[in-house]
Amino acid sequence: MKRGYDIIGLPVICLEESCKKIEIKDILYDKMELRATCLLIQEGGYFREQKVIALQNIKNIGSDAVVIQNKSVIEESPYQDHIQSYQSLIGMEVITYGGQDVGIVQDILFDVNSGRLSGLILSEGLFHDLVEGRSILPLKDNLKLDTNTIIISNSEEKSILSNTGGLKRLFSLE
Repeated sequence: MKRGYDIIGLPVICLEESCKKIEIKDILYDKMELRATCLLIQEGGYFREQKVIALQNIKNIGSDAVVIQNKSVIEESPYQDHIQSYQSLIGMEVITYGGQDVGIVQDILFDVNSGRLSGLILSEGLFHDLVEGRSILPLKDNLKLDTNTIIISNSEEKSILSNTGGLKRLFSLE
């Protein structure tokens, strides 16, 4: 599993030839399938196309670099309505059907082999994060991510992994 923020900013290394300075700018995911599809290396604009590396063309995603075979795997990204930036999830509020605030999305977790988004890392505020650590909401296939708020059921709330770090865990205060 990798966190989104761990991948953004990594350099891209080509095995067969030298790549000019290429850096990962974003992770694009399919909001229907909850699956990362490609890594963005160049944002589109008026006079240039958006460039991506499809996840299946990546040899390895390490802690210090993303490795590809050669530059030929870099392709233009056609616009698709259901493909979104993972950064569109950051800052989304997560609440239960009952109206209870669960937290704010701070990051994602995804499987680099399959691309499946496996969880959302939630913040409940700076003090709570320091003391208890951030919570992780495991993603299920029926979760809808196309609004400004993510609404989860009570059973999904019970599946949230809490106390994943923080000062309490560091000093074994529990």
